[in-house]
Amino acid sequence: MERKLDFTHEVTVPEMLAARDHRVEQQRDFITRFHHPVICFMLNIPGPHKVGEDFYWAFETGLQRIGHSLDQNGIRIEAEEKDVEVTGYVYYASVDAEAIRVKELMCLIEDADRLGRIFDIDVIQKDGQKVSREEFGMPPRKCLMCEEEAHLCARNRTHAVPEMVAEIHRIIEQARG
Repeated sequence: MERKLDFTHEVTVPEMLAARDHRVEQQRDFITRFHHPVICFMLNIPGPHKVGEDFYWAFETGLQRIGHSLDQNGIRIEAEEKDVEVTGYVYYASVDAEAIRVKELMCLIEDADRLGRIFDIDVIQKDGQKVSREEFGMPPRKCLMCEEEAHLCARNRTHAVPEMVAEIHRIIEQARG
C-alpha cells in the first residue's frame, strides 16, 4: 500500500462529497490531457469505513483483472493513477479504445463472480459522460443481498449497512480462498 491509512476513520458526508468532486476533476483532467476515454475503478462499500486490508486486497485484485482484460483485448493504457484515501481506493486509466467497447469489457469483470459485484468500474467518454450498461443491452446490476436491481435497494435503503458490509467481507474472504 502506498501510505498508511487510518482504517478506523469514519468517513463523513462532506468527505465523500469532496472525494466525488475530486474524482470528476481527475476524470476531466485525464480526458483533457490524453484525449481518450477514462476508466474510473472503485469498490462499492457502503457505510463510513471505506479502507482496510480486505478492501485493499479486493481493489488490487480488481486492478489485475482490469489490466488483464485490457491486455487480452489489445487495449493500451495511455496513463494511469491510483488514489489511496480514507474515502476509498480509486484507479484512473486513460485508454486508447472506444468507450463502449471498454465498458462492455468492464461489465464482464463486474459480472464474472461475486467479487466482481463489489467492483464499480465506470467508463467516461471523451465528452465527459459515463457509458451506461443499458447502452449495449446489459441489465442493471443486481443487489448483493437480494435479486432486486441494486439502485432500487440503495434508493429504498432496503438492507442495513452492517449486513451489507458483513456480506462484502464474506465475499472477499471466499475469493481469497
